[in-house]
Amino acid sequence: MSAKLKRKLLIGVLVTAVIIYFCAKTLKGLHPGALFHLNIHWGVVALSIAVYIFANYIRGLAFTFGIDRGMDWLTAFQVMGIGHAANMIFPLHAGEGLRAAFFPPDYSAMRRTKLMVISATADTIAIILIALLAIPFSGFMDPKLLKALWILAILCVAGAVLFVLVLLVVPRLRKYSKDYLSLDMAKMMFWVMLSWFLLLVSTWLGVGAFGYRGGEAVSMSLAVFAATNIINFIPASPGAIGLFEYGVILGLGGLGIARDTALAVALLLHMIQYAALLPMGAVLYFQALHGKYGKALKEEWRKKGG
Repeated sequence: MSAKLKRKLLIGVLVTAVIIYFCAKTLKGLHPGALFHLNIHWGVVALSIAVYIFANYIRGLAFTFGIDRGMDWLTAFQVMGIGHAANMIFPLHAGEGLRAAFFPPDYSAMRRTKLMVISATADTIAIILIALLAIPFSGFMDPKLLKALWILAILCVAGAVLFVLVLLVVPRLRKYSKDYLSLDMAKMMFWVMLSWFLLLVSTWLGVGAFGYRGGEAVSMSLAVFAATNIINFIPASPGAIGLFEYGVILGLGGLGIARDTALAVALLLHMIQYAALLPMGAVLYFQALHGKYGKALKEEWRKKGG
């Protein structure tokens, strides 16, 4: 077995061990056991988990059917799914950087960076647009969150204007960007928006698992979506533990929901995220390892057997 392959395998084993350790440590803070004493429709929870996983698959299609048609759907799913799963166990949104390792091996560092930046920008735009629409329809009136939302919206518009101006005056940047500023970019935004809409549906199902129905469930899910995703811009604890719960309590508090009830909803919604992302991320991670190193290992074993 070559030294290079041994190093890769050793890194893979170490990363796996670290992921398992942080996974156990992170999940310890959720205390999901308290939820089993509540009257929750677990079939609806299972459906919410399935929709959450499907939303991540759809997010990957933003590459395959959008700005990078050469990337197959499985690789795109691995890039998005492993990155989001890593965010649930590593602090400071570290999964955003880790996903770079799972792009096709022939991609240059520049190409990987551009794809990650474009993907993150598309997510930010989608979150702000949906949140701007969600707040009026939810009936949420908390002034702090409304102020934060408007600040983000203004920053987003200002950033877009600045980007256009820079493109006009910096030819090299214009050259780097011309491959992506096309119809494929619009198609990418469609898939990104669809994925975030599905995440909103997953939240609605999670709220509905408590027995909330009709307009009340819609208002609650919209308020939770806006509050948690705006707060999640702050890079902090693994899986935004603490921040996510605060966002749910803030969002539902703006609708007059009691704190204890809001906390129970927060724990369930957070548990749905972990139940969706960790198994999905683990499967995609080991599948990626098999795809990258499986052939090399078989070749080494074949040589030793011969």
